[in-house]
Amino acid sequence: MATDQSVDSVKVRMYRHGFGDCFLLSFFHDQDRVFTMLIDCGIKHNTSSVDVPIEDVIADLTQVLTPEGGNKPHVDVLVATHEHWDHISFFHPTRSPDYFAAFEIGQVWLAWTENPRDKEAVAINSRLRQGAAALHIAAVKLAEAEPAHAGQDSGTARERSATATARASFNKSMDDVLGFYGVTALRKVSQSGIKYKTNGEISGMTQQAIENIVKLGQKGGGIKYFLPGTTVDKQLVPPGVNIFVLGPPKSSLINQSNPRGGHSKETYLGIDNTGLTSFIDGMVKFGAAPGKQTGQDPASPFGDEVGIEPKAAAKESYFKETYFARDEQYRQIEYNWLDIAGQLALQLDGAINNTSLVLAIELAGSGKVLLFPGDAQVGSWLSWHSHEWKVKNGARTETRTAEDLLKNTVLYKVSHHGSHNATVREKGLEMMKHPDLVALIPEKEDSYNGILYEPLMTRLNEMCKGRVLVSADVNHTPEQLMKKRPEGVSVKEWNEFKQNVIVDRVYVEYTVRS
Repeated sequence: MATDQSVDSVKVRMYRHGFGDCFLLSFFHDQDRVFTMLIDCGIKHNTSSVDVPIEDVIADLTQVLTPEGGNKPHVDVLVATHEHWDHISFFHPTRSPDYFAAFEIGQVWLAWTENPRDKEAVAINSRLRQGAAALHIAAVKLAEAEPAHAGQDSGTARERSATATARASFNKSMDDVLGFYGVTALRKVSQSGIKYKTNGEISGMTQQAIENIVKLGQKGGGIKYFLPGTTVDKQLVPPGVNIFVLGPPKSSLINQSNPRGGHSKETYLGIDNTGLTSFIDGMVKFGAAPGKQTGQDPASPFGDEVGIEPKAAAKESYFKETYFARDEQYRQIEYNWLDIAGQLALQLDGAINNTSLVLAIELAGSGKVLLFPGDAQVGSWLSWHSHEWKVKNGARTETRTAEDLLKNTVLYKVSHHGSHNATVREKGLEMMKHPDLVALIPEKEDSYNGILYEPLMTRLNEMCKGRVLVSADVNHTPEQLMKKRPEGVSVKEWNEFKQNVIVDRVYVEYTVRS
């Protein structure tokens, strides 16, 4: 809701419940909270926190958001950045208690990629869910094939052990990526956790969470889908605030999740390059219910009359004495084709991350910007620089570019938990030159290899002068950070920073003042 009180500060509360995003933004005029925004609420699949259980987070949200004399917590805007479990899991209606059923939601904000009336969005989501289904089926088959792989490995006992360890690690990595969708191969939740509906649609746990978020919006003040290069209607936000929509891109840049190298991908989504199209279609068909499977894969170079099933071949004397002979096991290749699932996992993860709704929140009085990119990766960041935004400032119309917004960023919610490919260098972090720059990272130690990415952490500490707040990592605790002034920050800057930080067991809060 908009009010007649101009915002002069924003309190950003980052919750400490584990590896996942949950941010509460409270906009103030003097001492009065005039507007609230909740951005995401999720956690890595099959994890929880003993120190900060989600019930403590919900209790804090309820306490903060329940108005004096009211009986229900109210949030003006709920933002769901994208369909990953570590961002939206706690909105799932049945996986855990329906935590937000009792909340009054003013509006729900989603990216254009979730808009059911946008044909491109429908096509993208359909293919992404097919990709998730294919990945899940492949991961289950890989886990089932692990003993068979062990029998095929050659070499010394030490070499076979190393190979088995590497394959188990590979399978575990597949499971980690599937966890972003709220499913797992190793635990075999339901017949895949991804369900094949009678109309042919594929649904994952994250889709069910998004559908519940949409219902919350329909029950409340409605749903808004945002395109890049637009600004949020001033009627939807309080005076003194401009909100610019930077992503996700509505172009081929939605495909680029890693720094460019080699030839550019030509398709709209990277999961549909020539090597993976047939793999996805084949795996989805492979996992279809009995009686629902169609005939030959149209992309297969072989006809139905060519080939033989392994079980049938194993009964024939020729194959028994050759292909299936004990000393020839290392030649067997039945399961090797499934290893392409690793490539699919990487591209699918990046494709979903690049559908993140990216918001730059500007305090008009000072021009200071709070940047919330979700898990946006390289392509999204690059796309921001193709836009210009017009904004009214009194009688004047002013222009904002991505460079303007980055230069004025004083709070950066680090994209994708501090991974290697989600904070762009020249077109991103290196443009964040404001002397008050502070970074917030929702992350927990040992959740994924390479997170936190140390070279990025080093540069963040340099750019922020040590003012980098991490939510739940025992190696980077806010409590430890606050004990000693980092090198490179003046006494005055450090004292101002400390005055604006609250470190609580449940959350870390930083206040941006206009």
